[in-house]
Amino acid sequence: MPTLCERPDISIIVPVYNLEKHLDPLIFSLMMQELGDYKTEIIFVLNNCTDNSEQVIRDWGLDCTILTCEEQGCGCARNVGFEHSSGEYIWFMDGDDWLVSKTAIRDVLDRARGLDIIYIPFDSKTFTWQYFSMVAQYLLRREFVEEFRFRQAMPGEDDAYMGQVLAKAGHSRFDYWTLPAMDKPQWYYNYGREGSNMWRVARGEDINIPPVR
Repeated sequence: MPTLCERPDISIIVPVYNLEKHLDPLIFSLMMQELGDYKTEIIFVLNNCTDNSEQVIRDWGLDCTILTCEEQGCGCARNVGFEHSSGEYIWFMDGDDWLVSKTAIRDVLDRARGLDIIYIPFDSKTFTWQYFSMVAQYLLRREFVEEFRFRQAMPGEDDAYMGQVLAKAGHSRFDYWTLPAMDKPQWYYNYGREGSNMWRVARGEDINIPPVR
């Protein structure tokens, strides 16, 4: 664990499963960030990738950590990233989304001062419903969520995780929007991307993965 003076202000944790064609916007948006005095730790967790995702990340030359997770599921990959992270705040992002401005990280951290959790709205051309359990919608103070892990290696693992986190913060799925929040979107939700879980569900595919034993 880094000393207090070396500790990153934020750890951005990104699970990656066969995203070689979709990683560029996120990585570009991360490289373009104007951070000021803030220190950022970026962690990609490769989750049984069979494509060229790792090489795409390395080719960009982004200052980041690349880990692997052999268990199936986005939740398991997020757990691995969390356990190897050290930032004061955690932002779980998805590899096919991206930040919408050069100051997104700095603005979010400015808003988070002294808070355990803040709500981060997104922009999207194809999805306008801000759903309570989308973990990328929250910046979380590390010590506040230290006890929690994503429990199931299956789609929808965000629901149980954020249900616990919101309960600890004195909120629920019905009033999460009253949390301290950013006043405008800071990231783009690439909803319906071909091959994503949401895309597969819309096509009627069964994408349940057995829980990890």
